[in-house]
Amino acid sequence: MNATNDASSMSAKDKVIIKLIDLSDKQNELIFATRKRLFQLEKTQNRDSKFLCGMSIAICVVCILMTVRFGGFTW
Repeated sequence: MNATNDASSMSAKDKVIIKLIDLSDKQNELIFATRKRLFQLEKTQNRDSKFLCGMSIAICVVCILMTVRFGGFTW
């Protein structure tokens, strides 16, 4: 009788352990998928910020050149 109880409790413990391992695997997959998406977003953000900084500088240079050329600005 005692051996049967031990076997059923071990079986229940094994089931819980297997469920915990499966849950841990699913969480790891979600973590790695999230990291991959964040890395891609970081690359996109770096590219976009460099582009916007370049465009801002270009607009400033164009404005200065227009002021000098058409505004009669002299040094």
